[in-house]
Amino acid sequence: MGRWATGYVVGLTGRWGLGKSSVLNLTREKLGTMDRTIVAYFNPWLFKGRDELLVGFFNALRDAMGRSNREEVKSLVGFLDKYWGAISFAGHSIAVAWDFAGGAGTGIFGWKTWAPRIRGFLTPKPSSPDVERRALEQKIEKSKCAVVVLIDELDRVEDAEVREVAQLVKAVGDIRGVSYLVAYDQQRVVEALGRGVGEERRQSGENYLEKIIQHPIPLRPLFQSDTEALLTAALNDHGVRLDEAQTDDQKRIWDHLVGAIETPREVKRLIGGFAVLEASVRGEICAYDVLGYCWILTKSPSVREALAREVDELVSDPNIGGTPDQVRRILDDSTPDVVAILGEAAASQATLLHLLFPRLSREDRENDGDRLSRRRNLVRMLYLGDPPGSLRRNDVEELWGESDISQLAVRLRTLEQQGTLAPILDRLDDLLPALPESGDRTFWVALSRALLRQSDWISGPEQARELADDAANVLYQLARRDPERRPRLQTAIESLVDDGDLILVPWVLRRNLFAHGLTKHTEGQRGGESLGLEETQQLLERELPRYRNAVLDGSALRRVPTVEAMYVVANTNHWDEKLHQAFTSQLDSLHPIATFAALLVPPGYTASRESFAELFDADVVRARIEQLGGDNLDAMNPWVRESLRRMGMILSGRDPHFLHD
Repeated sequence: MGRWATGYVVGLTGRWGLGKSSVLNLTREKLGTMDRTIVAYFNPWLFKGRDELLVGFFNALRDAMGRSNREEVKSLVGFLDKYWGAISFAGHSIAVAWDFAGGAGTGIFGWKTWAPRIRGFLTPKPSSPDVERRALEQKIEKSKCAVVVLIDELDRVEDAEVREVAQLVKAVGDIRGVSYLVAYDQQRVVEALGRGVGEERRQSGENYLEKIIQHPIPLRPLFQSDTEALLTAALNDHGVRLDEAQTDDQKRIWDHLVGAIETPREVKRLIGGFAVLEASVRGEICAYDVLGYCWILTKSPSVREALAREVDELVSDPNIGGTPDQVRRILDDSTPDVVAILGEAAASQATLLHLLFPRLSREDRENDGDRLSRRRNLVRMLYLGDPPGSLRRNDVEELWGESDISQLAVRLRTLEQQGTLAPILDRLDDLLPALPESGDRTFWVALSRALLRQSDWISGPEQARELADDAANVLYQLARRDPERRPRLQTAIESLVDDGDLILVPWVLRRNLFAHGLTKHTEGQRGGESLGLEETQQLLERELPRYRNAVLDGSALRRVPTVEAMYVVANTNHWDEKLHQAFTSQLDSLHPIATFAALLVPPGYTASRESFAELFDADVVRARIEQLGGDNLDAMNPWVRESLRRMGMILSGRDPHFLHD
């Protein structure tokens, strides 16, 4: 080994996180197994200032020599101490010299422990550093040992300390027989060593570095295959499973991250965070979206606060509200500017943010319920858990998997009575695309049955109308967002029609009639349909007779929480005189009149006299309300009574908003 002890200085270069420390550790482990090789490890980041660096450097050498089992190697320690002491006496280290002289200086890291030993073999007039260095060099050569000093993290210390370490290696550490492997970021160290500004600083720094490093070895950058292998290994190490990307957006997110990652350290930080966050939202949010979110946290943590602040400007289902400026931006058809919304820190993550939040690019891409771009999921991700009042995925899946329609209807009715059906429908909107298609034949039928009133007439405030609207909208949006899922909508419609539904199918049909311009209120295609034009026309032709019969026999009003079936008939100009007379006859007492009023104009809602007059004889019903009112109204539930009074005012040609005036 002695012939290799050439005093060579090798630079291991690469940007921070590329794996320089790992290479140094592997080198340290390998050299440590070689005979007559002394390996010292020195990390300047642990020290501050010239004096501490000098003490730390000699400590590292001394410890490495002292660990050897060979006496000839251990004997090097004494020669090293003499060289160290000579440097101190020569005044190259003020703090060490002061401490050696017995003052109360700042000598540290073992100097006080070793100073008595050094004092014992130093003469009153010690030799010069050059003499002691030559003696040390001769001793190293005679021992036939190679001394290697590994210097790590040079790029993490302050500029002044980078220069101090450079001087240490060039001057104090320039010992024949001692070689160096120095790990650093080339650009960072050049900047620290340079003088002046701009190009002058770069050039002077490179010139300085060339005088110290005899042979730089750059670590090659990561190739795509390297990054993917590192990601896979890191996922396995953390016990996290990431299924192969299935959708285009998942593939885009993966490809973007593979292209953006530049160092193994970035992989380690990304997967370390992902392993924690993915476990907290597993089964709720697309794992690839979580991975992308973790990358943003890793590289631009300040963006997280902006995401939390601007949720409704990012998600595909915003909760419209806030200041006028926010509402304007949310509703604006132009492409939002990522930086304007999330700040300058988001500029470097713009591509990934567009993939995670398609609304930022106004693209109509896949947006299933497990995407981060759904409001509930973004809130869940930001706060590492379910928002208040939300349900876990398993709760919805368990209901969806119930195959007995009657039992499921009872369960759903109980949930409706307990006031917990709304959160289930809310979660269903997210999860429906991923739920088994087998549930399309049972769940919707059971839900339609559960939403029917248990009595003919409305006797107090009820949530069934809003729940029916929400449920039908979930079903409608399934096929509107992705036309390939229309067969699932058709399956649900067939099952509902076979069961006599008057709640969900009329709602879906009426929205499609408007979307295709097939009502008396619309002309031409409006868009947003969930069924094709021909499918809508066929469904209308099939359902009209059933809805007419429901009006004629009174079942369209009794127990049904909406009037969507009536609207389908009226909006398509099929509400004829026969229906007009039949419905007028049905509104013959306060209970049916109040029920119709509670469905059409409850507190907060209004309508026109003309729309009422189209369905029944407005004057006749107004007279009945006046005739049947009085003391009978006082016995009614206040909410139902107010609905009835609002309808009476509209039939009288007055504005119901001034009811209490």
